[in-house]
Amino acid sequence: MEFDQQKTYEIKQNPKYKRLLDWSIENGVLMKNVDFPASFGDITGVVASEDIPSNTAIICIPQSLIISPDKCKKSILNKVYISHPEMFDEEETNNAEYNMLIFYMFNEKKKGELSFYYPYIQAIQDNNTLLTWSNEDLKKIEDPIILEEFANIKYDVLGLWGKGKLIFDNNEDVFGIPRITDKKDFYWAVECVMSRCFGWSLKSTCLIPIADFLNHSNRACTHYMVHSGIEKGIFLQQEEDQTQFQQQYIQKRNKINLSILGIENGNEMQKFEDEKIKFILENKQYLRDLKIVENIERLSINEKKEIINDIYYEQMIQDQKMNIWDIASNTSSDSEDNDSDEEIKLTKYKEFEIKKIKELAEWKLREEQKRIEKECQSIQIQNRPIISVKLNPEKQNKVIIRGLPQYQIEAIKAKQQIMNGRLNRLQNEITQSSDNESEISEESKWDWLNEYDSDAYFCIATTEPIKKFEQVTLSYGRRTNRFLINWYGFALIENIYSSFNFRLWMNTEIFKDQYKSRDQILDTIIIKKLIPEIESIVNKISYNSNEIPVSQLSKEFRIKKNKLNIDIIIFLRQLLQLHYGNEQDLLSTIPVSINYEIFVMQFYYSLLHFLMNSYSQDLNQDLKQLEQKIEYRKRFAIYINKENKEILINQYKIVEEAITILHKFKETQQLRQSYLSNIKMNVTQKMQIIKGLKHYLKFIQEFL
Repeated sequence: MEFDQQKTYEIKQNPKYKRLLDWSIENGVLMKNVDFPASFGDITGVVASEDIPSNTAIICIPQSLIISPDKCKKSILNKVYISHPEMFDEEETNNAEYNMLIFYMFNEKKKGELSFYYPYIQAIQDNNTLLTWSNEDLKKIEDPIILEEFANIKYDVLGLWGKGKLIFDNNEDVFGIPRITDKKDFYWAVECVMSRCFGWSLKSTCLIPIADFLNHSNRACTHYMVHSGIEKGIFLQQEEDQTQFQQQYIQKRNKINLSILGIENGNEMQKFEDEKIKFILENKQYLRDLKIVENIERLSINEKKEIINDIYYEQMIQDQKMNIWDIASNTSSDSEDNDSDEEIKLTKYKEFEIKKIKELAEWKLREEQKRIEKECQSIQIQNRPIISVKLNPEKQNKVIIRGLPQYQIEAIKAKQQIMNGRLNRLQNEITQSSDNESEISEESKWDWLNEYDSDAYFCIATTEPIKKFEQVTLSYGRRTNRFLINWYGFALIENIYSSFNFRLWMNTEIFKDQYKSRDQILDTIIIKKLIPEIESIVNKISYNSNEIPVSQLSKEFRIKKNKLNIDIIIFLRQLLQLHYGNEQDLLSTIPVSINYEIFVMQFYYSLLHFLMNSYSQDLNQDLKQLEQKIEYRKRFAIYINKENKEILINQYKIVEEAITILHKFKETQQLRQSYLSNIKMNVTQKMQIIKGLKHYLKFIQEFL
């Protein structure tokens, strides 16, 4: 949204913002080159008042203003926390920090003007999570998984109020006499903590006044905890404490410009470098129009992507050995992080990779048997070699293979090394932070941080340059719109982390019914229902009048906008083997039949169209509605629906391209030429689509 100067002037006259700003400045909040409040259409946020370089601290909130669980424990509420460990003890519940903050904010709101945080509380009177949406508004979100997830959240909130009411009634000396507004105020506190709390790379979950008025985006600022005393070298403590604290604390002055705190920069300040511009300049010899380089700073992100795709195409044309899968991505990862159990995720990934190695070994065995049988028709192979696969906890994934020639075994071992490399990269993704987020465990120990230390600050810093009058935003993490709408009450019109979610039922029996149409089959095997992450606690679910054993369900599939979901192809290979019935020895993890690959892709194409047809209106109707001025709840719902359709449309464009390439490859046996001939017709569009197939095409090249 564009900055609205006139509306900004109007909201600045609002007493609640005036009180908040005066209160924050009086209590040590620092701002530089930014202005708050600022209006961006219907949204209030923070605007850049000057051009701001990258890696520059622009807002600093002192620790003394931050509402943390430790600060809550130092309040009158501590006796309540101690009396109810089932709700407030970190060892007994994962929600302990949230619950402490909720009860604290409820109590502070009830104090009214007597609360130190009264100006802050008055400024956030309105929260807009899904808890405030009517049933009619919720129905506008045409995603049953989101609605089921929200229903669970709402159920938990209702249960929390029930527990809270008993605590309030039994602790009038802490919370005061019950009032008719208590329930409303409690829900306000729940929404406040849900939608405004911070936690990433911090000591604990907390509320941070002023910082929580910055809106969210994928292209955003980051944050650090900064101690101005240690940074300046004048930290006053006992000598032994000073040494210990300096070992725990990581200096920031070499990472960000801290002039807002009167701290001189280090000698190794990082400078922002646009990776797309860098790539274009390093490969400008492949450009047909050098004028682009002269105006490169003015180009949009999408225009830069188009130029990069042109460069990749020219590189492949000039280098006959270069393939689409040799292209390295120079864009940010779109991997999402929605607080799922990463241990489960890694375990499932390992199980899949072990299966892949096992199938590879079996495939190599069959190929070797065919070769021997062809050479010696009279010789019968009686003793089938033993293939065993097991996970060695000390040596990661150990594949034991017997009965193959040594060169075949060595080839499979090489594949295993590649697999282990992928597992290591996945582990690193899990333990490293995403783009535009503070580094995980910036500090691993926090003894140096005192809850009321006026020299300790939560500092918001730019990650890349921000132009004057641009909105200044924060990232809440690699969050999909599904997560954002459920927990924060909003969605982004463009969100690189979002995905389309559904499950498939491994129901091979349905294909035996010759009278079932393709749509009837799809309506049975597609599961758009929320299933607990730890599936072992559920035996079966009811869906579309079927009782489905959870053991027959796949994992939840997540389709991204610009790449083929290989997991779905693997699942469909396994599901459709009986239905296909034309060839034996088909595998799920490895493509071994061009005809079967085409068959699987065509089925997936039908599946995507089936999912698209479940919506009440098409994408063009969504876009037309967004051109109008509509109420924010309906706008967010359309963002969700529009995004899901865009993901599905992009995915079946990718699948359609795969089918075309597979047909050409079947005729010519020249895979590189099969996809290059398609790119030539429309480089800008086709390169982006075929890049989404690069991992799949590499498998085709390797095994077919």
